[in-house]
Amino acid sequence: MKIRFFLTLLVVFFDKTVLGSFNITENEVDSYGSNKYTPKLPASHIKDEVDILKLINVTSKDQGVSLVEGPIKNFNAYKFRLPYGNVPLANSSNVTKALSSSTGFTVIFLYRQQKNNLGTLISVNSPGRIIPWFQLSSNMKTGTLSLKYKVNLGDKLRQIDWILPVHHRKAPMAAWIWLSVSVDFSTGTIRLDLDCQPSRFESLTRADGAKITLPDDAIVYFRQEPGRKKKFLGSMQVAKILPYVSKERMWSCMRITESASRQHRKPLLL
Repeated sequence: MKIRFFLTLLVVFFDKTVLGSFNITENEVDSYGSNKYTPKLPASHIKDEVDILKLINVTSKDQGVSLVEGPIKNFNAYKFRLPYGNVPLANSSNVTKALSSSTGFTVIFLYRQQKNNLGTLISVNSPGRIIPWFQLSSNMKTGTLSLKYKVNLGDKLRQIDWILPVHHRKAPMAAWIWLSVSVDFSTGTIRLDLDCQPSRFESLTRADGAKITLPDDAIVYFRQEPGRKKKFLGSMQVAKILPYVSKERMWSCMRITESASRQHRKPLLL
């Protein structure tokens, strides 16, 4: 009875002092009516996922790499700085296979980028070609996330730009960006999730049945483009490809009032 009473007091204290005006919901920007809160880890143990950080076997022993603290507890996060290279991926077939899924795919990143850095998170190119088949870049100079892709092995390169969230860098964890891009071939829709902002949707193309297709000799570059251009500098905790479409946010959020400061507008893991 004493233990139960103590736990009750602890819950009440946490609710009043920590949460304050916060209203906890599950993925609140997607379902306002739900009061159930179920913490999630972003693609930590998902079937058939392709973990790029494991694929390249990165460790803190690599030159230009160090371990850092990330938002997910007990989960390695790595800081990349010069002269770390390790491009292209030695075995990129797993990535290209996941990106060539018949129904669609999901790309997930959790990263903290260096100020004013223009870095490519992932780029899929043909040998000797600079123009990508699929590429996701983060530009901290302009605060823009750019997605470039081609459909059905066409010649036209399409590009979609989104504005990245702005956070106070005085809070270290607030500088991390939670990013998920899902490409659904059945609906021809691209879904973008950034932190706890409302999901954004774009059309893959006006043509029905369009897909992002990759040539058999495609090469995958991680953190940069061919020629080591647009090299990403900063920290990363999640870099994964899922060979299916995720129709919900891969992390849990707190609903936050407009009066809350910007550094609190982040996913919450308990």
